Amino acid sequence: MTVRFPFQQWITPRQPPEVERLLKSAAAQDHVVSLAGGLPADDLFPRAALAEALESVMREHGREALQYQWSEGYGPLREQVVALLRGRGVEVGQDELLITSGAQQALDLLARLLLRPGDLLGIESPTYVAAIEVFGLQRPRMVPLARGEHGLDLEAVRALVRGENQSLLYLAPAGHNPSGSSLSAGACEELVELSRAHDAFIIEDDAYGRIQFDGPRPPLRSFPGAEERVILVGTFSKMLTPGLRVGWLVAPAAVTAQLMLLKGIADLQTNTLGQMALASYLDRHDLDAHVDRCLPRYRERRDALLQSLAAHMPAGVQWTRPTCGFSVWVTLPAELAADSLLARAVDDGVAFEPGAAFFPVEAPRNHLRLSFSNQTPERIAEAVARLGASLRAS
Repeated sequence: MTVRFPFQQWITPRQPPEVERLLKSAAAQDHVVSLAGGLPADDLFPRAALAEALESVMREHGREALQYQWSEGYGPLREQVVALLRGRGVEVGQDELLITSGAQQALDLLARLLLRPGDLLGIESPTYVAAIEVFGLQRPRMVPLARGEHGLDLEAVRALVRGENQSLLYLAPAGHNPSGSSLSAGACEELVELSRAHDAFIIEDDAYGRIQFDGPRPPLRSFPGAEERVILVGTFSKMLTPGLRVGWLVAPAAVTAQLMLLKGIADLQTNTLGQMALASYLDRHDLDAHVDRCLPRYRERRDALLQSLAAHMPAGVQWTRPTCGFSVWVTLPAELAADSLLARAVDDGVAFEPGAAFFPVEAPRNHLRLSFSNQTPERIAEAVARLGASLRAS
């Protein structure tokens, strides 16, 4: 007997179930080198320092650490985030900041507050898969804005904001996933000008904003005039550790107040122990110095991937040369479908992320994402050699 549940609709996964099954299977097999999933390098986690922070919090503030906190976040951590953002040119008032359970919760709260079915959302194409999913739950009309290694289609942005009384955009100016690009200062200035001139609002995803290989990039929110138009979303997941699940958002005070109410409904608060441990770590250690230690390792892994692609990819395959982030975006000849190639690749000992899920609409199948962040250069070289052999056999 089939049980029918009285729900309006089920959630449709972006990746087909067969792709999910293959990726989970690959992750469980030691001989498969996975270049799927944008995981930070677990060998770079400051484990000893975080263990010390957790121990000191429990020893000195155990009662408070195990108790509820206010929805807006732990006070000392909020002050530290304000200081970190000020160091990147973003001035933030305490009433504009909300601590969240990772950047993903920030996107979820924003989607629920700012979108209704049928609303228009300008969204980069390709873009972060889980952002497509979380915005998609609100059933907006998604307008793709082409984004790649060489920038954002600003003409499409102009057409969008000029044609609407008010519009919302989701962008990753200083760290695009999956292309690994950041927008120029000129493009950022134009985005702020367009938002101000046409009553548009921008959700800025800055998850990879600190993982820059060619020097620091300021957030869009730091540009003059962006204060009332750009909602900044950030996280400690990429630059420190995702396990603590601590992120933040910065928005105009009236918007933040509404988001705080939504957060209270969603989970009451971000976990107290994780917030206090992070605050203890930041009080004793220089986060900038930690990021500076990580960047050369990530750069080395990026370079290993690029060199291996040049050595092993067959003719007709193209790829980006990222200046930030954890991944390279690969374009196959039009007749090849990445999701169909995945099973052969896993059999050959390498996993990757098929690219169709990164497109909000009209998803082509001849793209894939390769993440270099959590593999050694030697493992990366072996994985790409295996992938090249799989492509030649297709």
